[in-house]
Amino acid sequence: MRTLAVISGVALLWGCGQADPYALGAQSEALYYAAPSGAEEDAVVKLRALKNDGDTLFCTATLIAPNLVLTAMHCVATVTEAANCTTDGELAPGSLDGTFGDPFVPSNITIHLGAGEDEPVAALGEKIFTSGANTVCKDDVAVVALDRELTNVPVAALRLGVGNQRGEALRVVGFGRTEDATTGVRKTRDDLKIQLLGKSTYVDSSDSIPPNTFATVGVSVCNGDSGGPAFTSKNAVTGVVSHGASCDSKTARHLFTQVAPYEDVLLQPAFAYVGHEPIVEARDTSDAGGQTGEGGAAGVAVAELGGASNGTAGHAPSGGADALPEAPEKGGCACSSTARSARTGLLDRGPLLALLLFGVACARRRRA
Repeated sequence: MRTLAVISGVALLWGCGQADPYALGAQSEALYYAAPSGAEEDAVVKLRALKNDGDTLFCTATLIAPNLVLTAMHCVATVTEAANCTTDGELAPGSLDGTFGDPFVPSNITIHLGAGEDEPVAALGEKIFTSGANTVCKDDVAVVALDRELTNVPVAALRLGVGNQRGEALRVVGFGRTEDATTGVRKTRDDLKIQLLGKSTYVDSSDSIPPNTFATVGVSVCNGDSGGPAFTSKNAVTGVVSHGASCDSKTARHLFTQVAPYEDVLLQPAFAYVGHEPIVEARDTSDAGGQTGEGGAAGVAVAELGGASNGTAGHAPSGGADALPEAPEKGGCACSSTARSARTGLLDRGPLLALLLFGVACARRRRA
């Protein structure tokens, strides 16, 4: 079985030294050769954490409700500094460690809005939800409930209920180090594709990466971007940045933990705690049932809409007259309401009412 060397750097951030294609840096990431990120991507936020040992780290996270962010588990929980992982996501024999310890104190996590390097604190952590992962090798995903609701900020949609496919286009957003050694400023890159696909509930893949993950290959991410989102072409978060190797290697694998497999164990309890529901990327009718085989068709679809820009979202109707409009072109913000008033329902039946009134008038004329 092939072994993936997981090597951490200072403050558990990924290093950018030489590495073979199977070497995974233990923690955070950022974007090489990316473009500046605009206000349409303000759902992507910076997460800073004071670790239990007194050190600090920063990662990237995504606002998925007004008071809830999605990130990587290693951004919010203690993990030892080195581990060797197998390609199926297990600790290799003789690994130095790589096991998760206690989560950080929630209030030691701060959230910073905006794309700049030194944005002020917008919220503190209140409660941490994790996947329950035992080691850093797989299931590297977590959610943090915040101590307040953030207003006038876009909320990202999520891909739930369906998987991914090889070749699927991704847009990745993060705050990490770039090719010119700057760090802490939000960047975006939309030319990446899924090149390797792990086995999941939705697809039966034989690629040699851990289950419930997908991977890109080549220069892309680096220190500071762990936990950052991978958006689908419909602007829904489908994965979070988890592990990677050399920032500048053309053969390095960069692993993302998929979101959909953790809906029941992670997302539902977190959304119930904060009193909101997820904005869901609904499947297109043409994509229904395409989730079998070696990385079958992904359910790419429009984002479900709900409430204000960060209001409570409802689940999408299945189709027909209540089918939802397209998600915005970029950023994954959902800003419209799917609620229908009684008055709207009557207006929808206007043609039928007119026909009935016409029939009544004709009957009266005949009696006259």
